[in-house]
Amino acid sequence: MLRNLLKSGLALGLARSGAARLLSYGRNSRDTPLIVGYHRVVQDFDRSATTSIPSMLISARMLEQQLDWLGGHYRLVSLEDMGKRLEEGSPTAGTAAITFDDGYADVYENAFSILKRKGIPATIFVVTGMTGTSQPMIHDRLYALLARSLSGTAAPAVVLAGLHADCGLRVPEPRVLARAGRTTFTALRLFLDSLPQPAILAVIARLESRFGPRGIDGGLALTWDMIDEMRSAGVTIGSHGETHALLTHETQKRKRDEIAGSRRTLQARLQAPIDHFAYPDGRFDSFTLIATAGAGYRFGYTVCGHRDRTFPLLTLSRRVLWEHACVDARGAFSGAVLDCLIGGVFDVLSPCRRTHGPGIDGRPHLRAAWSGTTS
Repeated sequence: MLRNLLKSGLALGLARSGAARLLSYGRNSRDTPLIVGYHRVVQDFDRSATTSIPSMLISARMLEQQLDWLGGHYRLVSLEDMGKRLEEGSPTAGTAAITFDDGYADVYENAFSILKRKGIPATIFVVTGMTGTSQPMIHDRLYALLARSLSGTAAPAVVLAGLHADCGLRVPEPRVLARAGRTTFTALRLFLDSLPQPAILAVIARLESRFGPRGIDGGLALTWDMIDEMRSAGVTIGSHGETHALLTHETQKRKRDEIAGSRRTLQARLQAPIDHFAYPDGRFDSFTLIATAGAGYRFGYTVCGHRDRTFPLLTLSRRVLWEHACVDARGAFSGAVLDCLIGGVFDVLSPCRRTHGPGIDGRPHLRAAWSGTTS
């Protein structure tokens, strides 16, 4: 409550004075387009947030309010149009594109009609290994299981330490465990931020052996029929990997398999080129960029402001929004907060903490690896 009060008060003052635009970190500059990202779209945020990751949710009502504001301040274009402008070096100021990550079915159920009614182009980045299945996303499974695990009488830090030990993982330092045990989401980040996917699956298996498979409230993936219908209406389909593995934790082979394999699957199924790739959780490093370029993608998307000089079109920044991303102290939508958020005014308060690794300029072994993908 206090955080929203301070944030909305600051945003309103900056917006009214015009300082918000002056403090912008180049969001509207020639080569830094505005690309907005969402995940799940639900009918009732409060109900869905009791069982799902809250920061991945937005209600259909709030989505429509945000889209109306964006449509009133920007010209909403497709990623194809924006990409063409970027490749040609044409200005992108005043344009914005809408994207959805993970390919959740509730985007079709709750957002597709809004997009059609308003004539808004959009792109959906799908996880090919989940598409058309009844399996929840790995991060959703782990979140639900951790919520159940941490609801007991034992201290969360003790539970997390025991879970690491049971799975044969290195137990983090006590201060790390204490911080991770504050909420289910911080516990989730403890595993996602440090483990490759095979280890995360081992944690899930261990938790399921204790509690059984945990039911997920919604959160299933799109079917291929849904994708076909949306494509027919003009929605662009991009790739989000085969299994949503966080690529910076994976081996070089796994990176290539996730990135190139998902593109092959989509192109074979849709009979169309797939030019857009969104890095799961926005995570990339030098070899991820090399694998993305080698797989044939023209554009790659992150969730922070880091750009790679060698691959500027494969490190395009996005602003990820959710239900409470731009609300005032009452919890109502605030255009002033959204204006400051997409302008980068609050970036100093929440900088990107991801490790993206060095670029390939001046590093012979990386340069050789990149050259090998293009020979």
